[in-house]
Amino acid sequence: RKTTQKKNNKEQQLSLIRNIVFMGMGEPLNNYNNVLLACQAMLNRKFWNLSAKHVTVSTVGVIPKMRKLTQDLPQVSLALSLHAPNQPMRTEIVPTAKQYPIEELVQALDDHMMALTK
Repeated sequence: RKTTQKKNNKEQQLSLIRNIVFMGMGEPLNNYNNVLLACQAMLNRKFWNLSAKHVTVSTVGVIPKMRKLTQDLPQVSLALSLHAPNQPMRTEIVPTAKQYPIEELVQALDDHMMALTK
C-alpha cells in the first residue's frame, strides 16, 4: 500500500511539470547524447509522458547538431538564441557565430519546422 501511495504521489508531482526547456546550462547541443536521452525519457509514457510540443531545446546555433536533432527528434521544439540582430554583431558576441552564419541557421530552423509536416 505504501508503494502505491508513493507511486501516486510521484505521478502527481510529475504531472505538475508542463514544459521543459534545455537552456542556460551551456550549449545543450554540445551535450547532444545526454540531451537526446533526456528528451526521449520525457516523451516516454512510462516516465514523464510529456507532449513533444512541451519540450524545447534552445541553441546558440550549432548547425550539425541542429540537423541531427531534426533527424532524431523532429517533434521536439527548437529555439535559437541569436544574441544580436545581425551577423557582424553576433560574431562579436557569440564565438561560434563565425562558423554558423545566420542565413544557415535560418535554413536549419526551417528544415526542422518542415520535418514536422512530413
